[in-house]
Amino acid sequence: MKSKILILDNKVFSLNKISNFLKQKQFEVLKPTETQSVFNIASKANIHAVIVDLRLFGARSNVFVQNLRENVLLDHVKLITISDRTSTRDLLDKIGMTLSC
Repeated sequence: MKSKILILDNKVFSLNKISNFLKQKQFEVLKPTETQSVFNIASKANIHAVIVDLRLFGARSNVFVQNLRENVLLDHVKLITISDRTSTRDLLDKIGMTLSC
């Protein structure tokens, strides 16, 4: 079974680039639609990591990330924050090779 990664990003190009990269590494990428609740997906899907673009909610991003970590995600789920300066290599290092693909 492929490891699932939920990606939350407001930049279409960044989302596609990261998504394609992870798919090449044999991860299953989940992307919420406008009508799907991120918290609902994160709590119900058997995910191994969540990648959040810090630009997603602007100044409220830190509150969102904290709420996600404290109230929704299980302890084993990696929460990875990215910015426009996060390279693909940095992302892979943050995900780690410990996730089963």
